[in-house]
Amino acid sequence: MRSTTTRSVRALLAISVMILAGCANPFTDNYVGSQQDFTGTPMRVHTEFKSVRLGVSKFTKKIEAGQLPGDKEALATAEEVGAKAYWWRYARAFSSGDESARMGAGSGKVGSSPAFGPALGEHAVKWYEFEAVFYANLPIEKP
Repeated sequence: MRSTTTRSVRALLAISVMILAGCANPFTDNYVGSQQDFTGTPMRVHTEFKSVRLGVSKFTKKIEAGQLPGDKEALATAEEVGAKAYWWRYARAFSSGDESARMGAGSGKVGSSPAFGPALGEHAVKWYEFEAVFYANLPIEKP
């Protein structure tokens, strides 16, 4: 009986680890820098500013099931590293639908894509570049 319980617990732990691995924070996973002690809530700034940087996070991510990392993940990383302020942005990097359309527009017709987006059955893969900066200090307001 005990071996059945042990196997069940091991299986449950293995499944839990796999689920948690799928929910990883890419801002934290790609963070390069130091940490400091800070217990408040970090401030999100909408433009970069000159200050002491704790670190940065840069990565490229494929859109999966319509979900991209956002402010919730960036804030969690800022709290984890002790940043007093943070800034982040993302920009579209690549789409296979766009790539096939460009190939079709060249002199040698390699492939083509309808002008109004991917055709039924064609899969467009969208990639986004993310960048975040985590600051040790709050921005200084000019009087």
